[in-house]
Amino acid sequence: MKRICTLILAAGLVFGAAPGASAIDFKAKGQWLMGFSAGDNSLTSKTRENSNKVKADNGDGFVAQQRVRLQLDAVASEALSGTVFFELGDQAWGRSDQGGSLGADGNNVVEVKNAYIDWLVPQTDLKIRMGIQGMALPSFTTGSNVFNDDVAGITASYQFNETVGVTALWARPF
Repeated sequence: MKRICTLILAAGLVFGAAPGASAIDFKAKGQWLMGFSAGDNSLTSKTRENSNKVKADNGDGFVAQQRVRLQLDAVASEALSGTVFFELGDQAWGRSDQGGSLGADGNNVVEVKNAYIDWLVPQTDLKIRMGIQGMALPSFTTGSNVFNDDVAGITASYQFNETVGVTALWARPF
């Protein structure tokens, strides 16, 4: 009898500890932006300094730049997901300090733009976002003059009906 009880207890521990099979859906998206421009920002080609003619503009009139943004979303369910958003650049071609020239592949032009978790409070419609995220206050459609940047914090949103909702936040900007 003692052996049977031990066997049943061991089987219960083995089968009870096995987690349910759940898959996480990974989605990758992003942008690869390139830009080229040429111009002369000086109206004169030479100026006078101490009775000598000096070239007025020593800057490069041609600029080629790139920026890459990669976003990886991990969706466990409608109630739980996570996002990490990397930004590479802005890199001006020919500038070694920005990673855009020959042999400049060892610099640190990669930054974590956003990294946050979205989840719903169980049995409610309260949405929580925690981590490094973009916040803009107040803003209906465009950026804000009050506060518009990426910051580490928590936002909580609740939609009462189609026209009324509330959002509260806590951030650690400094």
